[in-house]
Amino acid sequence: MLSHYADAEERRRTVLVVVLTNAVDFHRAAQEGWYRIPQRQAPRRIGADYLAFYQTGAFAGQPEAQTISFIAPTCRYQLMQRRQLLPDEADHCRADEYYYRIEIGALQRLERPVRAARFRRLTFVHTTLHRLLAANDVLDLFQAEDPFEQLWSALREHGLRPLSNRIVAEQPVDIVLRARRGSLGIFCVARYATQERCCASQVEPWEFLQLAPADIAGDLPGCLHQIGAALLHLGGSMLHLPPAAEG
Repeated sequence: MLSHYADAEERRRTVLVVVLTNAVDFHRAAQEGWYRIPQRQAPRRIGADYLAFYQTGAFAGQPEAQTISFIAPTCRYQLMQRRQLLPDEADHCRADEYYYRIEIGALQRLERPVRAARFRRLTFVHTTLHRLLAANDVLDLFQAEDPFEQLWSALREHGLRPLSNRIVAEQPVDIVLRARRGSLGIFCVARYATQERCCASQVEPWEFLQLAPADIAGDLPGCLHQIGAALLHLGGSMLHLPPAAEG
């Protein structure tokens, strides 16, 4: 049960809603502790504190059909070929394709399952634990203006080429920007416990920024100035931005 997640900080944790279409994948999640996402079909942001599982109509006859009933904390991420993930299916036509393997903790049942009463063709949804626990329908999980998407679009508008879902020290970095002397990793979260471990584990030059969603939404130009300064430190461009306002 998730009733103990009552404090405001915990409810700001991020959740990626993923899809279960068969009992085999449910068994892997529940009994073996992992879930897979094909790299070519992955959403722009796979990093999250939790995975929430939407079980499709393939589970007809079960109360969990077309419902989000379970959630699990994420532990680590890996990128590997399908033949490594599923060695018993080494001759599969997609055996050489890459998948994100997400290790998870124990599945926990939601006290209030989230049903798909009006919209059932669900794919991936990035949301918050607060939205998930308060939702009456899967449509309640969508954010009208996702700060991550706002930042992504702003970077593109300034001529940068953001990269998504780079795995560093078995954790995903939300946005990566290349510079002449290294890489800038950006975490779009209020806090990220693995950030120092990511930085310490790398041989190549890295710099990391942690930008809270509230800061991105409330002061996008200020966040862009931070990114520009970090890129300049790595030998990249300062971006063509107006001077930052003095506080």
